[in-house]
Amino acid sequence: MNKATLTGIFILLIGMVSAQSLLSLEEAVKVGLSNNFGINIAKNTGRIAANNATPGNAGILPRIDVNAGYVRGLSDARVEVATGSELDKSNATSDLITGGIRLEWTLFDGLDMFITYDKLKKLNEIGDLNVKIEIENTLAKVIGAYYDIVRRENEVVIQQEQVDISKFRLELAQLRYETGSGSELEYLKAKIELNADVAGLENNQTIFLNAKTRLNELLSREINTPFAVKDTILVSYILNYDSLRAGLNKSNRHLILAGLDKEVSLLDMKSARAQQWPTLDFITTYSYYRNETEANFINYNRNFGPTVGATATMKLFDGRNLNREYQNARVMAETSDLKMKQLTNQLEAWLTMAYNSYSNEIEMIGFEQENLLLARKNMDIARESYAVGSISSLQLREIQQDLMHANIRLISAQFRAKLSETELLLLSGKLLR
Repeated sequence: MNKATLTGIFILLIGMVSAQSLLSLEEAVKVGLSNNFGINIAKNTGRIAANNATPGNAGILPRIDVNAGYVRGLSDARVEVATGSELDKSNATSDLITGGIRLEWTLFDGLDMFITYDKLKKLNEIGDLNVKIEIENTLAKVIGAYYDIVRRENEVVIQQEQVDISKFRLELAQLRYETGSGSELEYLKAKIELNADVAGLENNQTIFLNAKTRLNELLSREINTPFAVKDTILVSYILNYDSLRAGLNKSNRHLILAGLDKEVSLLDMKSARAQQWPTLDFITTYSYYRNETEANFINYNRNFGPTVGATATMKLFDGRNLNREYQNARVMAETSDLKMKQLTNQLEAWLTMAYNSYSNEIEMIGFEQENLLLARKNMDIARESYAVGSISSLQLREIQQDLMHANIRLISAQFRAKLSETELLLLSGKLLR
């Protein structure tokens, strides 16, 4: 690939990027939280839990039923009674009209209805919390994907710089070879390494485009939506371990969720115990009955009016199933407590490891920034020295590689520090305000 072609590709790439709208991290987060499929699915699940958290679903409110019916019949009837009377009629008609309203209300069931209502409200809280957890996870993914694009774009620029240096080296090697002051071996080696750098540039460009596709997927928008990103990874240098740990114990949503699961288990214990008490139901009805028939001695029968009553039921023996359910609920409550302690231990370990990684990467950023300044200075000297023949082509290539590695190490350290920062904020419950 010649110089003119490379220059044309680079200018075209710059033109394409500049023509795209700039997508800030804040805008990406806004779009992601609005469109992400996982968040919207979690919201729908939460809406179901909210719909279920009602007194009626818990059995606290009365049940009222209304019924009405009309039946018309046609039959041949023959009736003989002991008194000697008889009825013999063909095609006898009958009309039956019924109607009524029934109210049934559980007055006492060992307080199980109120325990159930509390459980439904806890499940609603769990639904809301799952939505927030999904939002947090999506937010962390968007931040990681956004800065991965920044990293990959910087790597494209770094690799382009390598191509430019290799072109400079090839031009001098070719000139020296053609004028007899250099060897063909040096010229061919410079050409091979330029081709390798061009291949590396094309590979980095593909990785960069795939990273943009990944972000579009997270934002749940058209996969090929064009956009540009800011070219700097912004890292916070003020995170404090004690503050983060306090936030974890207070605000980590996975820990809060484990606490709610434990409360639900305790309510299941109460519910199993409550079912051992008797149940008292209040029942009242108002009914209407009317029957007109030609197929009976009683041609007309009508009655209507209210009824009031109560029923009480109690399980005396059910194969000890209620006791079994209570024991299982108690074991589940103990298990929930153990899971919460286990999760707390895991989260504190993850926080400590993430903070150690964060602190190390912050140090590496300072180190690599200084190293990059030295590598650039060394590269400037090497270009001048190679131009006048003071150093060999191999030495120039080594210094060129040093510059590339220093660049990549710096951008990689910044990216890893940002990921660690995001993880720390996620663990401490501070990522989503």
